[in-house]
Amino acid sequence: MDYLELIGWIGNVFVVISFLNNDTLKLRSYNLVGASLWLVYGIVAGSFSIIFLNIVVISIQTVKISQIIKERKKS
Repeated sequence: MDYLELIGWIGNVFVVISFLNNDTLKLRSYNLVGASLWLVYGIVAGSFSIIFLNIVVISIQTVKISQIIKERKKS
């Protein structure tokens, strides 16, 4: 298994773990890590569809994580 394949598999693990969490902040954080690894995968592999998707996912997760943290600080 080459390093690119390993990055993809580790990204898969983080995405799967994200969906096993009931805590929204943890879910989004794990998913952010997985999407970041998949972005690296897409860049190295030269796959523009993977790059695009994961830039969108990373952007959404970053905004949502910021909102969750702000809400928790208010409480």
